[in-house]
Amino acid sequence: MKNIDLGTEILWQNVREEIVNSENGYLIFDDTVIKKKYSQKIELVRRQYSGNEHGVVNGIGIVNC
Repeated sequence: MKNIDLGTEILWQNVREEIVNSENGYLIFDDTVIKKKYSQKIELVRRQYSGNEHGVVNGIGIVNC
């Protein structure tokens, strides 16, 4: 799946049935980049924008929920 760009609409269609509406809680997503300055052989390392670095870095992108 790493080479497939699903887009937000297709992704939402596939996960919307799994989300339970509740007035007692929230579903929060957060993305981050773990900077890997010296890791050039790790498969998950990509050049991507880091807000903390205010620029493009080599790192691993993670989405937390």
